Amino acid sequence: MKPPEPYGAGLRLFIAAIVVLGLVGGSLIVAHSGFETSPRRGGRSVFVPAPQAYLLAATMYGMSVVGWVALLRERTRSTGVLALSLVIYAVVAAGLCIA
Repeated sequence: MKPPEPYGAGLRLFIAAIVVLGLVGGSLIVAHSGFETSPRRGGRSVFVPAPQAYLLAATMYGMSVVGWVALLRERTRSTGVLALSLVIYAVVAAGLCIA
């Protein structure tokens, strides 16, 4: 079995953007206890409260963590580094929710 090819610069940039956008989006949903939608053709906005919105936040965090792990696994195979980086990720996510 041959080793996997390294990611190209464009793919790394795309994954990094997904990581950042998922982290920020999930944190905004949690920080504001929900999110507001606006219909395409105008009309009243609808606020999606916390219980339903947390499902979307969890999806965004999950997407972001999978991208983060993929980028880390390309660089290192160390389990300790992976665990430490996930703890740092959780601290950053909590910090964004508080700020």
